[in-house]
Amino acid sequence: MSLLEGIQISTMKVGPMDNLYLALIQCFAIILCGYIAGRFDIISKMEANGLNTFVGTFALPSLIFMSLAKLDFSLVNWKFLLAVLLAKSCVFFVVLGVSLVIRRPSNPGCAALFAIFTTQSNDFAIGYPMIDALYGNTHPEYAAYLYLMAPISLAILNPIGFVLLEIGKRYNEDHRSSYKNMIFSIMKGIALNPVLLMTVFGILGNLVFSHIVPATLATVLEVFGNAFSATALFLLGLMMVGKVHKLKGTALVIPGILISVKLLVLPLVIRESIILINAGENVTETQNLSTYGFLYGTIPTAPALFIFTLRYNLEIDLIASAMVACTFLSAPLMFVSAKLIDAVSAGVTPKNYVHQLNLFSFDVSIASVTVCIWLIICFVGFGRKKYKCVTHKCTLCIVIAQLATAIGVIIWSKLDPDKDGSYLWYFQFILINVGVYASRMWTMAIAATLLYLSSRSLDFVHNVQKWFYPIGWGVPLLIVITMCSTMSPKETKLEFRNPNFQLGRTQAAISIFVLVFCFIVTMGCLVLQQIYQRRHVSESHSSLIDNGENSNNDNTERRIVDVEDLVSSTSPTPIIGCEYEGGCPNGLCRNDSNEIDDCELYVDIENARKDPQILRHLVFVILLLCSMFIGLAISIGTLIMEELTGVYAELAFLDVALNFGQSLIAFAIFGLDTGLGKLGCWLRRMCRKWRAEKELRLPSEDALSPEVKAIRENFNRSHLAECRARIAICRRRMLKVYKGVFTGIDLVNWLLEAGIAQNREEAVEYGRSLLESRVLQHIDGTHHFCDQNLLYTFNA
Repeated sequence: MSLLEGIQISTMKVGPMDNLYLALIQCFAIILCGYIAGRFDIISKMEANGLNTFVGTFALPSLIFMSLAKLDFSLVNWKFLLAVLLAKSCVFFVVLGVSLVIRRPSNPGCAALFAIFTTQSNDFAIGYPMIDALYGNTHPEYAAYLYLMAPISLAILNPIGFVLLEIGKRYNEDHRSSYKNMIFSIMKGIALNPVLLMTVFGILGNLVFSHIVPATLATVLEVFGNAFSATALFLLGLMMVGKVHKLKGTALVIPGILISVKLLVLPLVIRESIILINAGENVTETQNLSTYGFLYGTIPTAPALFIFTLRYNLEIDLIASAMVACTFLSAPLMFVSAKLIDAVSAGVTPKNYVHQLNLFSFDVSIASVTVCIWLIICFVGFGRKKYKCVTHKCTLCIVIAQLATAIGVIIWSKLDPDKDGSYLWYFQFILINVGVYASRMWTMAIAATLLYLSSRSLDFVHNVQKWFYPIGWGVPLLIVITMCSTMSPKETKLEFRNPNFQLGRTQAAISIFVLVFCFIVTMGCLVLQQIYQRRHVSESHSSLIDNGENSNNDNTERRIVDVEDLVSSTSPTPIIGCEYEGGCPNGLCRNDSNEIDDCELYVDIENARKDPQILRHLVFVILLLCSMFIGLAISIGTLIMEELTGVYAELAFLDVALNFGQSLIAFAIFGLDTGLGKLGCWLRRMCRKWRAEKELRLPSEDALSPEVKAIRENFNRSHLAECRARIAICRRRMLKVYKGVFTGIDLVNWLLEAGIAQNREEAVEYGRSLLESRVLQHIDGTHHFCDQNLLYTFNA
């Protein structure tokens, strides 16, 4: 009996949500066990490779064969599978094309990996328990569909990716004459893929055996198939070891985009594709299939992709860390989706959703008003005047627009629904919609500003921004006044109240037009900005290489554009020995261990005002793009759907959070900025005081043993200069950059290379002696020396 079957038998008397709870606990508990086993070296990498071979070559193919051989194909909805194919193909080729355009130089292998990441789901290890727990009683055929949807990626889309991976490999190796061998190798790999091979055999077996597999064959294959679930989940946990710490700083941007496409864009595209094709025999079946398609799209990426990264040695850390984050972020999304699906089947009426949605809108708006006021004070007050910076001008306009929207929603929530058309109703309608449309317009303005900062001069940006104000404020006001003068709220309102669509489907159509235009322009500006940014960095590197020796002897300025800030002609020289391509922001690296008051780092107020914070605004625009996409999906749903149910309700809540909560996103990125003048200095002093209470207590000088003192003297005399030159560089932790720091792993590796320590345990003890004798310290002074990715710095 399989693990899943045992859970099913024990939960026959409980509802679908109870089964879902148990399925979630089952999946993530086994993943956690695998992670612990790998983290504490209970299972080695060699043993993990053996498990991977067993799962991919024996267990999964056996499970697929048995499932397909027993499936009644007369019950399969082929239009549904066609809709999934179209949706996955659309996402695959869009991601592929954008990746090829953005990356310079173009790398078809990386583009293929990104496209596979966004379309290949972990259908069997995680997807099957979820789908079976939710639909096992109502639609048992939905779980079997997983075995038919898997070949969409395995047999159709992934081979395209394999071709591009091989092309990228041949291009890098300059083997341009072996395309014939490459094609043969790809075809051979596809033909001998155990999963794909057993999919074909399963379909043939279904025709030969007429849904009844012979007992002798079934006895063997069922044993292998039953071993798949636990082993695959355990292996997934093993593969996560050592990948979590890589999700930091700029390394978050690309994984964040890929995860957003996988967990938000793909489910919505699948859902809309099913509705567009009208895959069901009637409206109810189409709605059920669209809901199931959305839930299927939220299944995280399959771990098989990590094998491709190892084989082709491409973006290993990025894909591994993105897979870890995708797996755990998918859990709450799948659970919320499933909970709403179950609520629909239980007979929850739209009125319940509407009441909760209105309360949620009011709560979000109250929080939005608070943070908007704080952000306006941050941008205008404290003597910093950040609003004078070209990027922060646009951000401030978004904050003001969000403040107007939040005030309008608060008024709307207190209005009597029967008094639509009053002066107060028009006032809140203008506030809400001018604020929402202006937020979208100013998002487009930020993206255009980032593009011009990368491609044109600062004077050009100032001249162009003069036109942003009539467009960013004038166009939304014109649209809203036109709606107010031509439409009546009593004739066009929907059955359910929603502050975004108070004039019904006509307003939804107008929102679709605005969102599509802003989304396309914003996305295009970001793509072009990345192209110019990479081209600028590449040219700067070439210049540095050509003039490297001369610049060491002369006082020639090195100007490199960092992803965080724009380096102008007056920018100071970037720090040499930095892990970032463009050097440190404004040439300034901060080190908390220095005996310098933090406020002295911000004496130059004019430079702080002009700091465009490009990285922060880039992250901000990407999150606002996600908000636009959700808004577009809910607008299309409002235009074509009749009632607020199921996944549509989930999207409505998500739209409120990301639309009315844009100021909360801005607060998370800009509201805690250290550049707050005297208040910022006071806050930093309080943080230092709080950290001081947590500081590690080290032994006094007199309490140090003679061995520790001898290690200190020997290291300072013979090794400090060489070690500092080898491992001490500028690193970013979150959005802060530190000068001359290194990780515990870096020092341990260097001690082993230098022959000072014989093994990692001995190197850790050596490092602890250096820390206790004050040769080095943790950047926050809160951790002892460990063989981990903690940051340390030399005191001398």
